Amino acid sequence: MPDALPARKRSTLFDRLRNGQDVATAAQAAGLEVREVFTAARTDTALALLLAGTDPDEVGATGITERAEYLRLLALGCTPSLAAQILFDGAGKASHWRRDDPAFARACDAVKELGAGQPAPARAPRFTPERRRAFLDHLEAGLSVTAAAAQVGITTAVIYQRRKRDPAFAAAMDAAHHAYPRTPDRAPDADDWEAFFGNLRPGVALRQAALAAGIRPEAVYHRRRADRAFAHRTDQQRTTR
Repeated sequence: MPDALPARKRSTLFDRLRNGQDVATAAQAAGLEVREVFTAARTDTALALLLAGTDPDEVGATGITERAEYLRLLALGCTPSLAAQILFDGAGKASHWRRDDPAFARACDAVKELGAGQPAPARAPRFTPERRRAFLDHLEAGLSVTAAAAQVGITTAVIYQRRKRDPAFAAAMDAAHHAYPRTPDRAPDADDWEAFFGNLRPGVALRQAALAAGIRPEAVYHRRRADRAFAHRTDQQRTTR
């Protein structure tokens, strides 16, 4: 376990803390720095409980620890059923707590609300069979590779990676590409850029915001390199709530 204390030092520390010594004195008696104690408490639940003033061996301490772990899992994004499965093998212990303890029920609701307010991690969209068919349709209709990719929310890097490892897709792409004359990529106008910034917020990648606005991600990266004010605005908008 990272940051775990040596068994003998941990035992001495626990004895001193149980006897009412302050953290600094108990740490010194155990041959530890105070910072080592606090660092160990990040992963040592019994130590954290003792530092908070509750002996982990007392009756009821297990329930406190289990409630804390349940709330921690909710804060990490687990559903109540998943948290119960992880901690209690699916038993309805947490449901009984919520029913019998209004304060605990309120804490669960507050933690879930806190998690709901956080932006979801940006994830690259999958190049599903439906997206592949739509991409080939756009390509056959005359769009360029980058424009067709933007229409289905995929980067050109994904397209060419798929083409490299999938000969059938490469052949279908070539056939669609040569069906009609190409339409050159249109340079983004002011409305396109405003749509881009409308999609940009914390947790959203530049690429995702660009594709949602119908702009090639490459155009965004190029403008960031050439326009410092634009780069500053994108950085600021991705970090300001």
